[in-house]
Amino acid sequence: MHQYRFCLTLLALGTMAGITRLPAVELDPVIERMKKDIFYLAGDECEGRGGHTEGITKAGDYIAKQFRDAGLKPINKDGSYFQPFEIEGPAKLGTPNSLKFTGPKDVELDLKYAKEFTPTGLSAPGKSAAGLVFAGYGITSEKPAYDDYADLDVKGKFVVILRKAPQADAKKPPFDPNASPHASLSSKVANAAKHKAAGVIFVNHAADGKEDALMDFGYARGESAGIPVFHVTRTALQKLLTAQDKKLEEVEKAIDADLKPQSFELNDWKVAGEVTVVRPKIPARNVVGISEGKGPLADETVVIGAHYDHLGNGDQGGSLGGKDGKGKTHYGADDNGSGTTGLIELARRFGGMKDRIGRRIVFAAFSGEEINLLGSKHYAKDPLFPLDKTVFMINMDMIGRVVPVEDDAALVRLATVAGVPAGSTLPDAKVTRDRLVVYGLGTAKGLEPLVDSTNKKYDFKLLKIAAGTGPSDHDSFYRKKIPVLFFFSGTHRDYHKPSDTPDKINLPGVKKVVGMVEALATHFAESTDKPEYLVAKGGWEDPTDPNPRPTRPSMPKLGIMPGNYESADGGVLVDDISPGGAAEKGGVKAGDIIVEIAGKPVKNIGGYMTIMSQQKAGTEIEVLVQRKDKKLPLKLTPLP
Repeated sequence: MHQYRFCLTLLALGTMAGITRLPAVELDPVIERMKKDIFYLAGDECEGRGGHTEGITKAGDYIAKQFRDAGLKPINKDGSYFQPFEIEGPAKLGTPNSLKFTGPKDVELDLKYAKEFTPTGLSAPGKSAAGLVFAGYGITSEKPAYDDYADLDVKGKFVVILRKAPQADAKKPPFDPNASPHASLSSKVANAAKHKAAGVIFVNHAADGKEDALMDFGYARGESAGIPVFHVTRTALQKLLTAQDKKLEEVEKAIDADLKPQSFELNDWKVAGEVTVVRPKIPARNVVGISEGKGPLADETVVIGAHYDHLGNGDQGGSLGGKDGKGKTHYGADDNGSGTTGLIELARRFGGMKDRIGRRIVFAAFSGEEINLLGSKHYAKDPLFPLDKTVFMINMDMIGRVVPVEDDAALVRLATVAGVPAGSTLPDAKVTRDRLVVYGLGTAKGLEPLVDSTNKKYDFKLLKIAAGTGPSDHDSFYRKKIPVLFFFSGTHRDYHKPSDTPDKINLPGVKKVVGMVEALATHFAESTDKPEYLVAKGGWEDPTDPNPRPTRPSMPKLGIMPGNYESADGGVLVDDISPGGAAEKGGVKAGDIIVEIAGKPVKNIGGYMTIMSQQKAGTEIEVLVQRKDKKLPLKLTPLP
């Protein structure tokens, strides 16, 4: 009210005295055009840019138009900017689906779909019929010593398995869900397949609640173990156990009492089931534009990338929005509308340069990043320009939440400038600098001093990480022995939720990051010294996460990137190899299929993880790989 009356008074005085109006505040044209970009990409029309939506097509078209308007050269002769590829869509449940039990005296229990049973997302499609075995929690473990399959023949039979793990409600459960892989559904299915079971039937644990709800198909979605996997209600299973004079609740209590398995055969019971699972192929495309260089370096390439896909409405996995976020648009303003906006702005700056001397700069907006980095992997496998002449890659992912943080180093500098002795601080002084995380500083000689020198103009408080690997698109290039830098403003509570909206983006912060990336890209494009690739120490970490997940015991690593592969013959495709890892040192090559580890057959990625968890870092093992038409035994020493 006071402010309103004050403004009226000023208006009256101004009219009476004939004073001139105050000049309008000048808007920053860079901020305004970036605002337009991000509000479109993270707006309703783009539908969260999920891989199965029309919105991602619109987003790709928008990016291509901005590249064209910026003056970037298209990658195709027809004038288009698209590099197409296919991604395997998430498994979807089709029809028909059935599950029937046949017992003593020809008793038949034909379970009702969605009420008494449902297939899970781990299931392979097809029909099957077999005998039945109750295999407790389906766990085989050395520490603690526990094996539900001990003295139990499940070959060619369905195993009934409880969810969770023994003594799950104890203060210190023997199978800590945050540290043990044994309690996960995928590990249990992999263990059943390892014991040559014909299929798996999960049943809820008593602690899952009185509702005895069936899992949504997408809850346990993942790579198929090659066998059918169902979930039945406790009520339905109890009908089978009654014929064995057993009660499910009593079996659970017996296992929990002394941590001893209570597995048994369900005599005279048979199961017949059918699952219809469809894994569709979805067309996808990277959006790529080129700023050609001139001079002796013109046939070499620098790549600047950012992924533009996100989660759609979250129904295909990856959402952290919980029940409140189900079915809602996940706008992905920071992840990664911010990086894509930065990429478009850089395209405008470099695209407008005529007769630029230096290396070619490729601007790549990747799709499929949220699905195992598929877009950047495709580019790395089918590069538009030779990788041996690609000297550097810069990645921007989640650069929209630049925040000021207190900085003790800045306080010391301030105190020194003010004439206070070094090491002291000014009384009650607080100095902040904008925070920025930079990964990849160990991937080439001299990167850290170069980044520090460049940062003098921008004055970020840099959190510096040496590693070149990580859950974003720079990983695909680092594995091809290309030095990388990855810029990231930090984790926040809106990550992978519908609340990641464009109004929360710090556009001046994005502009500042873009300026730093522009300076570094200019250096890599113009410097006559080619960056010398190094194998970086360490791995992925997020120094900005206020609630990091509990650290799990380190599993020995071979250093491979598994591929999108599924075969009745089993195996894990080596899509790529970590530089300096055990696989590279032992002679494994991209394209190999790992079929056996330490004498144990590898059925799929779940089985691979189970077997590797049983190995010891530093102890040599034999790994059998299928390379074209030959099987090659290789000696590998897993690393911690």
